[in-house]
Amino acid sequence: MFLGTLGLKEKMIHSWIKKSICGMVDKAKKLGHTPQVHKNEDRKSHLKQFFDDLPKQPSHYCRKVTSKIYLEQSFQSKSHLYKLYKEKCVEDKIEAYTRFSFSCLFDDMKLSIFRPRKDECDICYSYKIKLLSEDDYNKHVAKKNRVQLEKNKNKEEALHDQVYTFTMDTQAVKLCPMLNVNAFYYKTKLLIHNFTVYDLQSRKCVNYIWNESEGDLSASAFTMCLIKHLTANCLAAKKPIILFSDGCCYQNRNSILSNALLHFAIDHNVTIEQKYLEKGHTQMECDAVHSRIERKLKRRVTQLPSEYISVIREARSNPTPLDVCYLTYKDFLNYDDKTSFIYNSIRPGRVPYDPVVTNLRALKYTPEGRIFYKIDFDDDYKELPHRPKAINIKAISFRRVFQQRLKIKYCKWIHLQHLKQHLTPDTHAFYDLLPHDNE
Repeated sequence: MFLGTLGLKEKMIHSWIKKSICGMVDKAKKLGHTPQVHKNEDRKSHLKQFFDDLPKQPSHYCRKVTSKIYLEQSFQSKSHLYKLYKEKCVEDKIEAYTRFSFSCLFDDMKLSIFRPRKDECDICYSYKIKLLSEDDYNKHVAKKNRVQLEKNKNKEEALHDQVYTFTMDTQAVKLCPMLNVNAFYYKTKLLIHNFTVYDLQSRKCVNYIWNESEGDLSASAFTMCLIKHLTANCLAAKKPIILFSDGCCYQNRNSILSNALLHFAIDHNVTIEQKYLEKGHTQMECDAVHSRIERKLKRRVTQLPSEYISVIREARSNPTPLDVCYLTYKDFLNYDDKTSFIYNSIRPGRVPYDPVVTNLRALKYTPEGRIFYKIDFDDDYKELPHRPKAINIKAISFRRVFQQRLKIKYCKWIHLQHLKQHLTPDTHAFYDLLPHDNE
C-alpha cells in the first residue's frame, strides 16, 4: 500500500535504506567512534534511562490536579533538552532517536518542562477556541473586572492612610546551586522558596525565603510568614488590614490561615479582610517583584542559598531595595494545632450543593471573634454557618514545628556532593552538613 500510494519501487526503497546505513557508519568512523549495532529496545531503554535520570521538581501551582512530572527549570526548552540528549548519546556511543521519537516518549512518560501556570486562564482560552459560550465568558470577564475594581479601591484607601493593603504570592521554586556546566543539568538541586508580601501604600516589599532543609510548603509555613509580617508592620496604627492573593487553597484559602488571622484580629483589636482574585487573572504588584528577581538571576551563578539575599536586594533600587527575611527551622510555628481553632471549617455551606471553600471571594475577621464571608464582591458580608468555639486566646501559644533541620533525600545529597567540584572550596561545608536520609 505504501509503495503503491507513493508510486515507488521496492528496489528504490532498499537502496535508500542501504545508503542511509552506510552513511551512518561512515560518519561514526570520521568521528573516531567504533560502529556498534544496537537493537531498538536498547535505544529506547537508553532514552528512558536518560529521562529517569533528569532532576524533577513538584509544581506548587497545580500539584493536586495534574499527573505530569515537571523537570527542573534549568532546562530552557524541549529543544535544549534534545540537544543534551544527543550529547549524551555521543558520550555513550549509541545512535540517538529522532526529535519526533524523542518527543513521543517524552509525552508518554508525562514529563513536562517546568513552567508556572498560575496566571494561565483556562476559561479565556476555552472561549478563544470556541469551546465556551459568549454568556459564560462575559460573566467571567465581569468577575475579573469587579475584583480589579475592588483592589484599586482598597489601594486608594491605603494611599490615603485609611487601611493597610497588601498583595502576597509565592515565587516559582528556585534552585541552588545554579551553575553553567553540563553536570548541572543531570543533578537534583536544593529547592529555595520565596513568599512575597507587598505593601500597596509604601511599596515596601518583604521576601521570606527558606530552603527545603529549613522548612516545608505547608499551610502552616505560609501562615507563619504572613503573621510575622503583620506583627512587624501593622501594629503602629490601628487600621483595618486588607489582603489580596490568588485562591490557592493550601496557601491562602484554608482554616489554618483563617484561624491564625482571627487570632491576630482578636489579640490586636483590628479587622482583617482577605480577598481573592479571579482564577486565571491573579496578576499583582508582587508579581512584578518576582519578575525583577528573575531578571537579576538570569545567567547568574549562585553557590549558596544565602546568596539569594543579595540577589533579591539588588533586584530593585526605587523606591527602596527589596527586603529579605531569611528563615530557619526555628522560625516555623505550628498553626495547624486543632485545639487552637475557633472555627473548624470555613466552608460557607453545610449541606450538599451549598457553596464550598473555592466559592469564597472574601473573608472578614473581626475583633469579636467572628468570621464573615462573601460569595460575590457585590454581596453583603454574612457570618459563617458554623458555631465558633469558646477558647481562651491568651492561653494559646504556638510551638515550633521542627526541632531540627529537615532531611533531604540521600540521592539529592549525593548529587550535591558531585556538584561540589564546580563550587568554590568555602561552600563545601554547607553541602557536607546538610541533613539527609541514610542510603
